[in-house]
Amino acid sequence: MALWRYAWDALGARWRAGWWRLAWGVQAGARAKVHRGVRWRGERGALVLGAGAELYPGTALLCTRGGRLRLGAGSHIAPGGHLLVGGQVLDIGDAVAIGPQVAIFCESNGTAAGAPFVAQRVAAPVRIGRNVFLGARVTVLPGAVIEDGVVVAAHAVVRGRLASGWVYGGVPAQPLHRLRADQGAPAAAAVAQDRQA
Repeated sequence: MALWRYAWDALGARWRAGWWRLAWGVQAGARAKVHRGVRWRGERGALVLGAGAELYPGTALLCTRGGRLRLGAGSHIAPGGHLLVGGQVLDIGDAVAIGPQVAIFCESNGTAAGAPFVAQRVAAPVRIGRNVFLGARVTVLPGAVIEDGVVVAAHAVVRGRLASGWVYGGVPAQPLHRLRADQGAPAAAAVAQDRQA
């Protein structure tokens, strides 16, 4: 019974990606999947899903006027992800694993003294490179750049630029140690090749 349920859910996820193409102008590559319970708000054409990209249940995506979101080939957003793009650009590369309940903000409230925080707005694009893994409940703030081949430990808060080839953790995220040779870019190539097969 479980195998039948899995097959039915996978078929439904592919069908939903096709429906999203028609209903909301989503550009969805081959084998892209949108699972039940994903919420999307944005203009026609503002969402691009690469080949084999996958949005799991409970994911919320919000783009306002002019905002764009690209999820690269073979990348996924695990259940409960929250992506607030607003009017900015969120670019997520190929072979990226975004863990459960990750929050990515291209827009947020400011924290300058002397003015109400609710009246302040901070907005900047966010870029996540190829072969990146964001652990559970990571928070990514406006203007962050995560280069290729980076791991971010669970519960970290990312701001600024994270250099390639490192594992980061903490609040704010700091480099913990370099990735081993078998964890970096060669792994991304293997994942991408697997997804194409």
